[in-house]
Amino acid sequence: MDTLILASKSPRRREILHQLGIPFIVCNIEIDEAAHYRKTVRSSVMNVSRKKAEEAASGFTSGLVLGVDTVVFFNGRVLGKPENAEQARAFIRMLSGNRHEVLSGITVRDAGSGHTRSGCSISSVQFVRMSNEEIEGYVQWDDWVDKAGGYAIQGRAALFIRRIEGSYYNIMGLPVEKLYTLLRGFEYFRSDGNHLPVRR
Repeated sequence: MDTLILASKSPRRREILHQLGIPFIVCNIEIDEAAHYRKTVRSSVMNVSRKKAEEAASGFTSGLVLGVDTVVFFNGRVLGKPENAEQARAFIRMLSGNRHEVLSGITVRDAGSGHTRSGCSISSVQFVRMSNEEIEGYVQWDDWVDKAGGYAIQGRAALFIRRIEGSYYNIMGLPVEKLYTLLRGFEYFRSDGNHLPVRR
């Protein structure tokens, strides 16, 4: 059974892969994501995911490398990870009562052959209108730390999300249905639909 190489230090992506029963190792890489942005958010996240996979794959002679880039997009602006509580408060205030999108670019690259497959997942998230007290209470819980847009759907922010459209796991940071499709392209899973990885 091949081991997947995860080009990310995200604990949420590690958690999801563990839940799926997919064996993996972590390869921490650092790239200047802003340097790889393109004209549209969709092309940007896909390009960054490819660069992550390429960078990690350069250190291996075999194996499948997974690169992912996830952003929160609202009103023409990408909301990154808040630098402090004040910025987290501003992000949540923007998202309150509004709909925004979460986009993930995802790439799987064969480190041996260089063959690469990429895709993009887009989800829509609708927040309820939050009171100032609710926003302050949320920020005090520190759930915003190291989270794009200042929230994690699996955390306390779930209390204020009215509706989602699209992949829940994409909002967490790893669209598993897109990952499954890409890995099937590398014959990583059995063809009988039981989602069990086999030796390639």
